[in-house]
Amino acid sequence: MAAPQARLSLLSTAVSRGGVAAAAWALLVAAAAVPLAVLGGWAPWPAAVVLVVAGVVAVVVSRWVPVVPVPRAAGLLLVLVAVGAGVWAGATHAEHVVLRRDAGTYALSGQHLATAHQVRVDVHAADIGGPALLSRPGVTVGSPGFYEQGRGADVHVVPQFLLATTVWLSVGWWLGGWTGLLLVPAVVLGAAVLAFAGLAVRVVGPWWAVPATATLAVAAPVLHAGRATYSEPLALLAGCAAGALLVAVCGSRGEPPRRLAVLAGALAGGVALVRVDALRESSLLLPTLALLAVAGGPAVRRVVGPVLLGLLGATVVAAASAGLTSRPYLASLAGSLVPLAAGAVVLALGSVSAVLLARRGVRLPHALRSRLPLLLSLAVVVAGLALATRPWWQTVRQSAADPGARVVAGLQLRQGLAVDGGRTYAEHSVQWVGWWVGVPALVLALAGAGYAAWRLGRAWRDGDPLPAWTPVAVVAVGSTLLTLYRPGITPDHPWADRRLVPVVLPAVVLLAVAAVAAATRLTRRRRPGPASRLVAAAGAVLVLAPTAWATAPVATQRTERGEVAAVQRACAAFGPADSAILLDSRAANEWTQVLRGVCSVPTVVVRATSATPADRATVLALAQAIARTGRRPVLVAAESPDAVRRVGAEPTHVVHLATIEDQRLLTRRPDGAAALGVDLWLAPAT
Repeated sequence: MAAPQARLSLLSTAVSRGGVAAAAWALLVAAAAVPLAVLGGWAPWPAAVVLVVAGVVAVVVSRWVPVVPVPRAAGLLLVLVAVGAGVWAGATHAEHVVLRRDAGTYALSGQHLATAHQVRVDVHAADIGGPALLSRPGVTVGSPGFYEQGRGADVHVVPQFLLATTVWLSVGWWLGGWTGLLLVPAVVLGAAVLAFAGLAVRVVGPWWAVPATATLAVAAPVLHAGRATYSEPLALLAGCAAGALLVAVCGSRGEPPRRLAVLAGALAGGVALVRVDALRESSLLLPTLALLAVAGGPAVRRVVGPVLLGLLGATVVAAASAGLTSRPYLASLAGSLVPLAAGAVVLALGSVSAVLLARRGVRLPHALRSRLPLLLSLAVVVAGLALATRPWWQTVRQSAADPGARVVAGLQLRQGLAVDGGRTYAEHSVQWVGWWVGVPALVLALAGAGYAAWRLGRAWRDGDPLPAWTPVAVVAVGSTLLTLYRPGITPDHPWADRRLVPVVLPAVVLLAVAAVAAATRLTRRRRPGPASRLVAAAGAVLVLAPTAWATAPVATQRTERGEVAAVQRACAAFGPADSAILLDSRAANEWTQVLRGVCSVPTVVVRATSATPADRATVLALAQAIARTGRRPVLVAAESPDAVRRVGAEPTHVVHLATIEDQRLLTRRPDGAAALGVDLWLAPAT
């Protein structure tokens, strides 16, 4: 019996602590990398020291986490699902390195950080015409995802996104070049699925955690995020690990370790190192902590302070990191970030006020308190139904002048829809979730959320200990409702569906499985025998089968294959003394950072559109200025050779790639791929 017991202990430890250790390691490395990357010191040897030290710390702190006993078969299935998710995402990984969407921005940012060892992207103004010409209207060194900053000789570029994901992509580059970099999200996804398994085990139990984890792992948006260089897998990892720790702290028998509470808060706040919008979940945790301080048991009340300490400390670190590395990005998000920050302040003040009033003996009126279970349950169900029925009574629009409106209008035209570029399609957000998990799972999730609200209200009313899952449920349900109300993303699919990955899909899946588990327990109490097993099996199938069916058409799809080789061909076409002048919009959008960062070719853009070609006089002035420095100006086009010919040069077709990309659908579930052509024409300026 000793060997099986050892295996049981090992599997239980892996499920309970593995995700926490991975999340702690990932966030510690990301935080430590910030000053090094700002100062130009994120090189392999300093990074190796950071990785080792952070790894040791992560292992040590993960040992604080109490282990949940998991049956051998359930533990083995959970670990296999996590490993399988990572392996499958890696086997079908994309090669999005010619920049079109956010994945390209992350990939190129990671490559730059790995090779330049700093956040700042130097553009070498003297090699592309000099500061005077760079200040001309229509001339820029920036591109989508890379902001032009500074003036004169100090002009440079700053990558768009927060640094955490970029840091880990740079590690992948050091380990294996493009292949290593592109496989990082798949590895992180495997760890994230394991972290979700650890959370599910604590919320619904080990056996119910198996269908929950399998459903999340096969969901197409989760697979899509793990195939390409996105931040969502890392956010999912940190968020699920934080949730598992919060449940462990609130469900601890006896006195919960305060250091574990600090760690739970730190992981919850640390998600903001990965994604700016994680401030939403951190804000929602504040009133939850206030509720625990007011209505929790004595032991739980004593750990509210440590959780808050960890949360605030990590949030400050994340804010400092964002300010140091992504200030232009934050400025571009001011329209949504300022209201989010204001909401956080309001929730903080309201939470403090509620705790102070409770300590002075102020209580809810008896009439309200006696109806808490019903009122909370009704509030959740009504909110869910309101979101689900929005297409019947609301059409959400943004300003038609927004750049995204032009993109939407173009997609509508190509898909035969009424052209109304201002539409965000946010009223269909619940439908987006239903595409991937099915209507039965949505119904079950709403029932599960209503039941959770009823149980929470009953415990609050009766003065009983609050359920251990209280903070996770409140934050997950609140964040899901807010995300579905305002997704805040260009609504083409499957690209937009990654917005569902960090919180919405885990919450929906876990709530749906919790509802099935509750129905099974109820059936077992009322009708012992095979009826409960039938309910359990049918419920698990209702959750898992529609998700697998929806994913099947895209399960083996690999997009952007051949782009790494295309970039290598492009780089080989340039000489060491060449400077690139980009002449059309596709070249400017897709190739600027590729040529500058990957090919080490000084690059400048002359703005152009399909209706307005690049100004010939400006192009010639740049070419002459570059030639005077002893370098060779090279004209670059990616839409067609016409942009080069307009300047009087005859181009050479150096890159021609026919590959595929994800579809860009507005009103139906994606079920395949779209053709994608990648071309590049070069010509020496004459």
